[in-house]
Amino acid sequence: MTDRPLRNMGLVAHRGYPLAFPENTLVGYRQSVIRGAGYVETDVQCTQDGVPVLYHDASTRRLSGVEGSVIDRTYDKLSELSAHYPGRFADRFAGTPIPTLEMFAGWLAQHSAVTAFIEVKRVALDKFGIQPVLQRVTEAIEGVEDRCVIISFDDRCIEHAAECYGIRTGWVLSRWDAEVKSRACELAPDYLFAKHTLIPKQQTEIWQGPWQWVVYVINDLHRALSYVEQGITLIETDAVGELLDQYRAGYPQAP
Repeated sequence: MTDRPLRNMGLVAHRGYPLAFPENTLVGYRQSVIRGAGYVETDVQCTQDGVPVLYHDASTRRLSGVEGSVIDRTYDKLSELSAHYPGRFADRFAGTPIPTLEMFAGWLAQHSAVTAFIEVKRVALDKFGIQPVLQRVTEAIEGVEDRCVIISFDDRCIEHAAECYGIRTGWVLSRWDAEVKSRACELAPDYLFAKHTLIPKQQTEIWQGPWQWVVYVINDLHRALSYVEQGITLIETDAVGELLDQYRAGYPQAP
């Protein structure tokens, strides 16, 4: 490598540091920042009694090892479970708490250089409605909302977040076509998120607009470089430390 195209690249810690720690847990976020992440991404659902919590799946089986769902449990009942991901880590992280969004905001308050992308899951929006969920979410992040970005696959959710709460937003794309591009121009979010497999391989120029692009999930430096060359400088990864190690190996003087 003769140039340093990653100098301005931002690494987004996808659900924290799931390669080494259970996803959407405070221990994972702490370690991702220690290893060099300037951005973190988390998933938010609501419990039966309306408490926003960090949890990706609708079911509690994969992450907590028990049958059931988040939205059918009160927070008190959900807090009896842990987020240790037994299928990957066995009992190594047994007892790891499932954080509330308010707990996460408290952690974020201690890291003023970190920006958080908060993905509001459709399961919560469908169950409780956009306005009630966003009300709970914005209350939970009060005090750090200037460093938070509400993201969602649901375009109505981010439209409402921008119009009613004045918070930064990001739309997570589910398709790549003219209709979606047109809707993106209408929404004018601060960020557009695309899974790396969604962007056509023959695409030589990404859609231009007021947004900044984020591509996910990239755990390899060479693949990251290919997107940087297209102008996508925010790379969401499961492996913050490993990606930075690859970077520094190629650029020994890198910070």
